[in-house]
Amino acid sequence: MRVAPRDVRTVGLVGAGTIGAGWAAHSRARGLDVIAIDPGANAEDRMRRKIAQAWPAMEAKGLAPGATMDRVRFRPRLDASFAEVDFVQESCPESLDTKRLVIGEISRSIREDVIIASSSSYLTPSELNVDCVAPERFIIGHPFHPVYLIPLVEVVGSPRTASDVIDWALEFYTHWGHRPLHCRNEILGHLGNRLQRALFAEAYKLVAEGVATTEEVDRAMIDAAGLRLALFGPFMTRAMAMNDLGLRAIFEWQKSHKITFPCERDNPELTDEVIDRLVEQMSAQIGGRRIEDLEKARDAYLVEVIKLRDRALAQTWGPSSDA
Repeated sequence: MRVAPRDVRTVGLVGAGTIGAGWAAHSRARGLDVIAIDPGANAEDRMRRKIAQAWPAMEAKGLAPGATMDRVRFRPRLDASFAEVDFVQESCPESLDTKRLVIGEISRSIREDVIIASSSSYLTPSELNVDCVAPERFIIGHPFHPVYLIPLVEVVGSPRTASDVIDWALEFYTHWGHRPLHCRNEILGHLGNRLQRALFAEAYKLVAEGVATTEEVDRAMIDAAGLRLALFGPFMTRAMAMNDLGLRAIFEWQKSHKITFPCERDNPELTDEVIDRLVEQMSAQIGGRRIEDLEKARDAYLVEVIKLRDRALAQTWGPSSDA
């Protein structure tokens, strides 16, 4: 019988690079024992250094009672000790052949009740579970760097993944300190990277065409949209920016004005059906709260985050070179 998510005691981490080490730091900070696997030369030393580097942030964030940096057992390859793990997080390099091989080996080395999650950023579960002896227990559990601080984990299953496995994974990541999001469809890049790639693509284009420098593009983001998006995301930010119009009027206005940026040329048409869906889902998101109250919360947040951001930038960069 499968261990309950809150009763997990030992996690198996396969891959000890940046992401694997981040999982190790997070797991130890939450009080979980770790068995780490990586055949690379000096992999153990690098992983332990990265855990030590992350530990001050873990202390500031808050440690589980008795949590320390030790209780990480390192192995160069899968062995009998992996029969002890209650959950596996694979974080090998983003190579389809490598991941398929490793996931197949993991599936033959663990108990029959243990769930395997891959940290893959772009590959889908259906691509990765080909050699897995129990594809019904395989998911994507995609984190964001640094794993020990960024809360989101994207949980993606394939058509072969059992529904109770998805439920278990969502509860596991939640209980142990992340904020999981169930991605209901297998798509390239899941959700977070799809959004990031759209932003990065436009940023690259603006620099490549000589429209702006890299610093100017970064400034345009960190001093405007980035501040607001970090609190409410694109849809709620849009709702508050055009509050006087009302939700439906926002999209009716966009539809009627026919202003199309280059990055939007392949976007779906704003049909009445799409507008209905947007309005219904955004209304549910607002949940009866007054926009004015959300705006007050936003303003209080912005005051504090700008102060914090400016202090962090001053500590990192010091006075501007052109000051």
